[in-house]
Amino acid sequence: MRPHFLIAITVVLWMGFAACMPGDSGEPTRRTQFIMGTLVEITVSHADPHVIQTVTTQAFDEMKRIEQLMSTYLPDSEISKINRAAGKEAVPVSLEVEEVIREGIFWSRQSDGAFDITVEPLVQLWDFDGENEVIPGRATLRKTAALVNYKDIEIFDHKVRLARPGMAINVNGLAKGYAVDRAVSILRGMVPNGIVNAGGDLFAFGQKSKESPWTIGLQHPRKPQDLLAAFAVKNQAVATSGDYQRYFVKDGVRYHHIFDPATGMPARKMISTTLITTEVMEADAMATAVFVMGPEAGLAWVDSLDNVEAMVMLEDGSIRYSKHFRKQPQFTLK
Repeated sequence: MRPHFLIAITVVLWMGFAACMPGDSGEPTRRTQFIMGTLVEITVSHADPHVIQTVTTQAFDEMKRIEQLMSTYLPDSEISKINRAAGKEAVPVSLEVEEVIREGIFWSRQSDGAFDITVEPLVQLWDFDGENEVIPGRATLRKTAALVNYKDIEIFDHKVRLARPGMAINVNGLAKGYAVDRAVSILRGMVPNGIVNAGGDLFAFGQKSKESPWTIGLQHPRKPQDLLAAFAVKNQAVATSGDYQRYFVKDGVRYHHIFDPATGMPARKMISTTLITTEVMEADAMATAVFVMGPEAGLAWVDSLDNVEAMVMLEDGSIRYSKHFRKQPQFTLK
């Protein structure tokens, strides 16, 4: 069975309107582009179509600029240059790339390594972007997992160095979150209400209308046509990680792209994790960390943090929540 690649909106906007066309009343208008390997949707409200066109173009362009800086899929990105120099020289980086790497180190430390910014060697080994369905042997897994350690990143004088040959960093998820946060900052300068949704990592500001908040629906991880839950969001970030985005099935076992850095294997116990917090970049890191930690440790960790809530689905299909998640406005379990 060949790998499955689901480039889908795992968090779908529940708009309640049939078409997204500009109008004098400022009803929501949607624009889409394919950026950072996923479909990015920007939805804004404004009475002037010219303002909508201008601000969404600026937001998309900003996300593309960040992709050029940080994508591991682009050989000339600053991240790719850092990875090629692993074990050798330090690489000069922009302030933005340094900021995102430091954010990755922070969440690697906060999660005790459940999220690790240096997981790229495992990403390359498993190669979910190719046609492989090969499960690496134990010796190869041990050798590769030994390269994963965020503590071996050195940052000084706006330069980054990876201490050992073979190390590599991956900030694709963080970069996507950072790009959404930057796009939102641009939009807020010109429109009062909107959502930026990059493949399930989103931020909603303002509201849909004077009478209604933005409401989002979480896609069911095993029934893509169904919603798992829905809730209202306002000035909040939402990120979802799941085992259904990139995976293959072999001998009845699902192997997916969210790795446990300690073992080199795909993390078990969870199907999906959804985090709600104040910034998309941190929500993305936390969603991955909770997925790897598992339900008990992950939800306990979330409950210890301020302004963070989580909902998780376990392998048996059951759902658990952080202590205040179900108090989210208009929450319903479908």
